Amino acid sequence: MSDSAILERPETTGALKFHRMIPGALSPMRADKAALGTLPTGAFQYCEPIRTASAYGWYVFPPDDIHLYWDGVDVYHRRDGEWELLSRTHFSSEFLNHWNEHAPESLEDFAPPYLTSIFVPGVVQIWSGLLLSAAADWSAIIGPVANMPQSPHFFSYEGIVETDRFSPWPLFTNVRLMTTDREIVLPKSKPLFQVRPLLRQSYTERAMMLASIASSGGEIDDISDLSEADWQAYRGTVRASNRADEPRNLGSYATSVRRRAKNCPIR
Repeated sequence: MSDSAILERPETTGALKFHRMIPGALSPMRADKAALGTLPTGAFQYCEPIRTASAYGWYVFPPDDIHLYWDGVDVYHRRDGEWELLSRTHFSSEFLNHWNEHAPESLEDFAPPYLTSIFVPGVVQIWSGLLLSAAADWSAIIGPVANMPQSPHFFSYEGIVETDRFSPWPLFTNVRLMTTDREIVLPKSKPLFQVRPLLRQSYTERAMMLASIASSGGEIDDISDLSEADWQAYRGTVRASNRADEPRNLGSYATSVRRRAKNCPIR
């Protein structure tokens, strides 16, 4: 059997491709401009930067409800109503059978662990039950859900993975438990993290240097370096609210961006 035989029902999203490994795991959901209805009405209506960031990428869910408990030293997880010390555990024996049924012989019993308590106290690695691939020169940002209120009892770390060169990649996140001596629930009905495509050239060291250093002297420009054209452009970006001849046009940025997106042939 070929190594690709286990890749079940790939879901292509342009730059990224998801593969469902755990039967029944929720499909990634395209991120929502309203952050699943949690954005304030004013922000959704007028703040296009927030809307754009909220809709950038896909929500990823846990394949099942996750129950964790941290006593400050050890992490426990609840399985079949019983608390167990967490080291690393697979999703279920049924999943292991499913994996071995489809995987090549060389990968039998090598399914990714579902939950892993790593060497940092209180940090748990959670596998989504998905694998992730990317088109050439594309990476993936894996991190917290944008602009959606999260539990005060944990947070997700953020990382960038070269998912074109290292693929299919087990799509997981690392969460840090923030509260001790209480049960922490991560429901499968709520997005656990967000995945966003990213061109690798946009975060190279060269790109960072070119973006951050504007002057030939190697120091950031100050106000005296702005040209008349810069000031004129600034006037078009920010309206002085205390000038009668330049009334503030609430939502002008959002209107401009949405109009351009509507007229763009590729949306």
